Amino acid sequence: MKQLSEDEFDEQFTVIPDAQGDTVRPSADGIDPDSRYLWTIVDADGSLYAVSGWHFVNRLGYILTEEAWEEETEAVWCELDDEDENEARRG
Repeated sequence: MKQLSEDEFDEQFTVIPDAQGDTVRPSADGIDPDSRYLWTIVDADGSLYAVSGWHFVNRLGYILTEEAWEEETEAVWCELDDEDENEARRG
């Protein structure tokens, strides 16, 4: 699986917001699950990742990009440092 940093993802892919202007969509309703423009945002080890394709485990939502992914890819979406993680746990 190809690994990308947050900056590398931003350089290679353009995220398409939904009709309300939100980047992350709560569901993939109406989107072909086999689409190469579909990514799943997942929570793993206290950080968020964009994983190519349709996934269920640790899923927070979905994004669509203007550019198709060529191979299975995992990209850092939002890397939390220790201070951010502690703040998130406190709510």
